[in-house]
Amino acid sequence: MKRKRQPVASPAPSSQSALATPQSVVHPVLQRLYPQLHTLRQYLLSWLPASSKKRRRRIEQLGLSPDATASPGEDAALGLLLDTTLIGLPKADQSEADKDALARDMESFSQQLPESTLFLSSNPGHFLQPETVDFVIWLLFKRHPSSHRPPHLLCYAFQRASVQGQNGLALGAAPGIPGILSHAPNTYVDTVKGPLWCKLHSHLGQGGDRIMIDLLLDCGIFRPLQGQNGNYVQISGFPVSELKPNRASKTGPHTIAAKDPKLLPIRGPLPKLEARTPASIKFVRSRMLYARAALNAKGGVRFGMRHIHVLNRFSDRNDPQQTIQIMRYIFPRQFGLHNVFTSTVDYRDTALPFKDYTLREKEIQQQFYRESLKHKSADASIEGFKSHVPKRLRGEATTLVNKLRKLNQKCSYSELLRHYCPVEVNIPDSQLRLNLTGIGSRFIPEAGMEKQPTSAWFEQGLG
Repeated sequence: MKRKRQPVASPAPSSQSALATPQSVVHPVLQRLYPQLHTLRQYLLSWLPASSKKRRRRIEQLGLSPDATASPGEDAALGLLLDTTLIGLPKADQSEADKDALARDMESFSQQLPESTLFLSSNPGHFLQPETVDFVIWLLFKRHPSSHRPPHLLCYAFQRASVQGQNGLALGAAPGIPGILSHAPNTYVDTVKGPLWCKLHSHLGQGGDRIMIDLLLDCGIFRPLQGQNGNYVQISGFPVSELKPNRASKTGPHTIAAKDPKLLPIRGPLPKLEARTPASIKFVRSRMLYARAALNAKGGVRFGMRHIHVLNRFSDRNDPQQTIQIMRYIFPRQFGLHNVFTSTVDYRDTALPFKDYTLREKEIQQQFYRESLKHKSADASIEGFKSHVPKRLRGEATTLVNKLRKLNQKCSYSELLRHYCPVEVNIPDSQLRLNLTGIGSRFIPEAGMEKQPTSAWFEQGLG
């Protein structure tokens, strides 16, 4: 009689195969800038070859199980570094030609170093962590020959030796980086050269220098801020302010204005749209810092928001329509209005880099008019459009705008100025006239007037 065969369960997928294609980390901001986002542990495991089972097991268990050869504090710190550090990966993968060019650059870098600066490595031709960081900085300058300094965090405070003595900087040779000078400390370099990263490099074994070079050269590295969930600081890579989002926003004018006729202008072609990087969006200093002060009816300085500010023009907090109107000023892109993120500035309207959005009632009325042309009942369509709030702004966003309106009405800007920025000037008895150049007005002291005027003088029109 034949024995009955027992059913054999299919083997569970090994952790090695699962980590070959690591799952992406979810972060709402960094996901818009990098096609792939992983933890440092996932990134290192994806680069280690499948045949290196010992090294893969070491990285998998680092910080998760006690190690007899390492101190408990060091092992826990490495595990925390691996699991909390986020790595943003670029789109392009390295080709064989790029790998060969990198090998030639490593050889050229090693030949330029004097023997006194070479690190004591047991494997000639391989870099340790400090030497790896120096090579990355040297290679970044080589890849950007036309720029003063490569736009990379590790290159801050470094510059080429050919510009020595310019700009009045006290320059000194950067140890271990041929042809590069340093004029200030770089905290990012100090971090990735620290003992924790050196220990991590030693755990990678043979070929670990190549993994670290690719990590520091092309990827963005982000460390979490202590006590702040979801907030990270970048310690290596090209600054996020210089990166462009990898996909267009679904609610921006790129996808709305081209498909929805209500957002088309009344006359003329569709306005040009362009996606700006965060670094290109700047505050117009001439409007904020150098504009003339607003005056009251007596000629004194008016503190706080101007009377034409949208929070002052719509002061009825019980009217929901006014709240929606204020939200159009705060979130113009969500409502398909002209904005600093995607809209092109017409230089026939202003010579400054960005438009003045203090008054945009005309633009909103044009939207109402286009909406009325789409429906037979113009009044019903306009009322529906006025009360419409984009889905993204419903709920908590509307509550926050109402809270902003309430706090603005309760805030006494004059009292805040008197408390934090009091104006006190000592007037000699012999001086009858004092020119306040900081404010640009004159006042004449009278008999019995206090000798230390405050900001209340100017608000009351005594200047």
